[in-house]
Amino acid sequence: MRLQRLACVGNYLAMGVLLAGVAGTALAETPRDQYWIGLSYFYPTITSTVRVDVPGTRLGSTVRLEDELGLSDRKGTPYFLAGMRIGSNWRIEFEYYALNRDATRTTNRNIDFGDITFQTATQINTKFDTGIYRLTGGYAFIKTPDAEFGGALGLHMTDFKIQLAGTGSVTSGGTTTAASFQREERTALVPLPTLGLYGSYLFADQFVLRGRVDYLSLTYDKYHGSLVNWFGGFDWRFLKNVGAGVGYRYVNYKLSSTNTHVYGEVNYNFKGPTIYLEAAF
Repeated sequence: MRLQRLACVGNYLAMGVLLAGVAGTALAETPRDQYWIGLSYFYPTITSTVRVDVPGTRLGSTVRLEDELGLSDRKGTPYFLAGMRIGSNWRIEFEYYALNRDATRTTNRNIDFGDITFQTATQINTKFDTGIYRLTGGYAFIKTPDAEFGGALGLHMTDFKIQLAGTGSVTSGGTTTAASFQREERTALVPLPTLGLYGSYLFADQFVLRGRVDYLSLTYDKYHGSLVNWFGGFDWRFLKNVGAGVGYRYVNYKLSSTNTHVYGEVNYNFKGPTIYLEAAF
């Protein structure tokens, strides 16, 4: 059974435009640059849980995807960033990255996932794909040739796809079918607005310290989502328009829904080092 996309996505998008989204994620640009584009590599430690309920019937099992279903708890991923300044104090940025994992493992307990029950000792094939898009607008309250500090508004959109497949039984209308090969898939496009702060300091012509923090907790209609996101980095501009850097990133994302089409909960946490290369001018 395939899940429909989150209802009211249009409303969420409108809220994102009005209320704002993820704070600035500039990586290696200096306060003096007008345009920048970068490619990074993020190597996080990952923990994630998923629960899919049957509305009004039963609560699904909370599944630890790494511990119980064998998804990798550490995986690298590249990500892309581009940005520009508008005037002296405004800026816009776009970022994209994806984290896709799959595994096969024999479960040691019954797992209720939507309408399907996978019995103990069932071999389950699991896929969990995530694509993240971020569009940000920021304004610098403090802006000098060597330092910058400001706030940002934007939109953080996460595209989830979770699939479990294996031998299981289906319960519908109080009737349970005989065990057979079953596949259950859920997809969700989740836009969340956030607010944040960012800053950078050019303490020499070639070296920059920077950081940011983003946060939002939002309840809307039948949805509740929260996002915590922070980053700190050290950059080296080894050529006039080319630089590199190292940093550390933390992201904690939660979504719960009681919508009849999307009923359940997803918790996603990843943190770890990142390295990046950029061009700016």
